[in-house]
Amino acid sequence: MTEIDTSPLVLHGRRRSVARLRAGAVLLETGGARHRIPVAAIARVDVTGPGGRVLTVVPATAPTDAVTYSLTSRSAPAVRAFAEAVRRALPVRDADEPRPQVSLEPVERPGPHLGHLILGALVLVYALVAVVLVVRGAGEAAVVCWLVGSVVLGPGIPALLGGVRAVREAVVLRRRGITVEGRRERSYEVGTGEDAVTHHTYEYVDALGITRTRSGREGGADGVDILYDPEDPEGTTNVGHGTAGHLAVGLFHLVLGLAAVSAGLWMMGVGTVALFR
Repeated sequence: MTEIDTSPLVLHGRRRSVARLRAGAVLLETGGARHRIPVAAIARVDVTGPGGRVLTVVPATAPTDAVTYSLTSRSAPAVRAFAEAVRRALPVRDADEPRPQVSLEPVERPGPHLGHLILGALVLVYALVAVVLVVRGAGEAAVVCWLVGSVVLGPGIPALLGGVRAVREAVVLRRRGITVEGRRERSYEVGTGEDAVTHHTYEYVDALGITRTRSGREGGADGVDILYDPEDPEGTTNVGHGTAGHLAVGLFHLVLGLAAVSAGLWMMGVGTVALFR
């Protein structure tokens, strides 16, 4: 298997369809089934449809172009990038050389995730409490506190958890981090339009001689220092040898998240107390 036989790109389409390039085959999941299309069985890959948002794979084993495999995506750039990745993987073959066949595999869809069930239950309880407060005439202040409290609490929890994680990473890197030289492998855009953010992937060799990668918004230069945790060399890293900026950002999110969570819990507490009066 060569580097071009596998791509990190994942192309998502309508109705939970998805396409990947893995181990020399295009894996197209749609309608509860997975089509395994070996690159050696592909005649060509087309980008069609309105705005170039349709990926069409034409197998060479088909008697006519009537047999194709398509995926419609929201992102035209994503379709073009995936099509180019597949084209680079297409081998050069003789016309009379036997071609592998396209296979069909069932895909087991996972059941509802426990987190989704818990979230659904919380939303239901939230709505029921709001209705009960209104029906029982708990007062405008209690209803407003209950409704607004969740709005404040919602973004406060991720900010608090993110701040705790960032502060922990800064402390760990300051205490036992190792600095090595990193080389930029590529830069790419995450998102589309005005929301697009440039990410950079750096490759570095740790103290044990193992080649690793680090991706994120930080950096941009061809060569940078990479500070990493030897106990978590790919999960806990930082561009640059200092941790002051990392710690400052973490403390900012920690304070902001703590304030939002405290205010949200207090407001929802006011509504809960009014519920039992």
